[in-house]
Amino acid sequence: MEYRSIPDMCYKQAERNKGKVIIRHKKEGKWIDVTWDQNKDSAESLACGLIKLGIKPQEKVCILSENRNEWYNSDIAIQSAGAVTVPIYATNTPDQVAYIVNNSDAVGIILSTEQQYNKVAMKKKDMPNLRYVISMDKLNDKPGVLWFYDVAVSGKPADLRQELDKRLKNINPGDLATIIYTSGTTGDPKGVMLTQSNLLSITDTAYDSFKDELTEEVMLSFLPLSHGYARIADFYVPLYHAKGVQAIAESIDKVADNLKEIKPTMFVSVPRVYEKVYGKIISQVESDKPMKRKIFYWAVSVGSAAAPYLMENKPLPLFLSLKYKLAGILVFKKIKEAVGGRLKFAISGGAPLSKELGEFFFALGIKIVEGYGLTETSAIFMANPPKKVKFGTVGKPFKGYELKIARDGEILLKGANIMKGYYKNPEATKEVLDKDGWLSSGDIGFIDKEGYLHITDRKKDLIVTAGGKNIAPQPIENKLKMNMYIDEAVMIGDKRPYCVALIVPSFEMLKDVAKKEGISYSDEKELIEHPRVKELIEEALNEVNSGFAKYETIKKFALIPQLFSQETGELTPTIKVKRGAVEKKYKAVIDELYSA
Repeated sequence: MEYRSIPDMCYKQAERNKGKVIIRHKKEGKWIDVTWDQNKDSAESLACGLIKLGIKPQEKVCILSENRNEWYNSDIAIQSAGAVTVPIYATNTPDQVAYIVNNSDAVGIILSTEQQYNKVAMKKKDMPNLRYVISMDKLNDKPGVLWFYDVAVSGKPADLRQELDKRLKNINPGDLATIIYTSGTTGDPKGVMLTQSNLLSITDTAYDSFKDELTEEVMLSFLPLSHGYARIADFYVPLYHAKGVQAIAESIDKVADNLKEIKPTMFVSVPRVYEKVYGKIISQVESDKPMKRKIFYWAVSVGSAAAPYLMENKPLPLFLSLKYKLAGILVFKKIKEAVGGRLKFAISGGAPLSKELGEFFFALGIKIVEGYGLTETSAIFMANPPKKVKFGTVGKPFKGYELKIARDGEILLKGANIMKGYYKNPEATKEVLDKDGWLSSGDIGFIDKEGYLHITDRKKDLIVTAGGKNIAPQPIENKLKMNMYIDEAVMIGDKRPYCVALIVPSFEMLKDVAKKEGISYSDEKELIEHPRVKELIEEALNEVNSGFAKYETIKKFALIPQLFSQETGELTPTIKVKRGAVEKKYKAVIDELYSA
């Protein structure tokens, strides 16, 4: 491999691409271009500043920040100084921040805003090893806080430059590069130790799998860089590719606007975002006039008919080709323009994407390439080949990586990207990593005849009913979420006589129904108690139940009067449902479903 470390890759690519734009970010309403040389200089200056402060090789430094250019600079600078980057989600609570700082033995933290500073200040006395607090925003009135741009040593004095060069040369492939804490759907998060060689391996193999599709790409980054998936796909792979521009979205709320402004050729996201987009499309269509609705669903049917030909890069039959062009003018063009108008494909990861959702977007002319990985596999392990996507699967392992299925159906993984282990947790490491290097993923699945991996569920989420029947809830929940009136669904039934579901309805759609049908209500709780609402959900449930075995069907449901969120404790920072937290929070509701 050409590079010894991530900083080595960054600096060598910067030398080759002087003057070219690498990052775009918005400041005071205007998009600002940052060149490779500017980025390199910022990272080196900050690295010298960290060395001057006294940061030693392999010490841990946290980053607590939303996505911004300084996040990129901080990560490269920390590693350049020979230290270890420990990212923390900007949405984490003060207690979660303190846990990660303490568990990782971090001596410093680089944070973004006063809001993030307040989290640290609130728990400062509980973090005795934390010596340095550095803020990207200037916080003049806050004691003990260093300003990011004061720490970055301008001009890089000769003695610091020499020390930086020495440290860069002394970074070995086996050195620890980062500790990424799992988002923690159950229990405390574990610190996944990833080495320089782990990160370089996945960066190289992921790029190799997509290189035939990549040209001068424009990407929009909106997933948190604290998540390993975004860090690899939105940061390291573009660095390796070195031919495109990475635009940083202002915030998740501004993504729709930023897509139109940046006009990306590709982006990476998680299934929940695609589900939300699907819901908005259907909501808009259902509120349109009957003729517009008819045209939309006709266009979808045309796209579905064309899909098998397009997937195989075969020409469409003449009559279908004419209909497809008309559908493109009437429907597809508008949807493509909503994501900028020049999207080649989008990538999905972090959780399984439903087959129906992939097929729906492909019918509209938007290809979603699904991949798979865990934080423990340096975030990514495999993906669908862009030219041969098979919806409902996560593709095939990247070159050089191995995959097999255990007797109980668990997916086992092996490769140069597999973690070193969990930080200060050898017992947990032994539970998932055997002496031959095989990682137990915790996911259940199977490999089809073409070598594509199908994920059916998380092993710990499998439901075993009181009657001994095994049920994978995720496929059933995903089917439910495809219904326009359902936002989220959690299936319950472990050690129970039958299955029930907690359903978070799509309040936007229900309010439209209430308006059209003259249903009055004072709040959302009263709305979901209306017989008409329960009828709509029952219809959705009956439709989904008809596609599954009797023992898998949901017998009863309860509607939850508020959306799941991180703030209320039901979602992780990567928008995954915390099943344990949901079951605990709504225990009384669940008990009532089984007692009635």
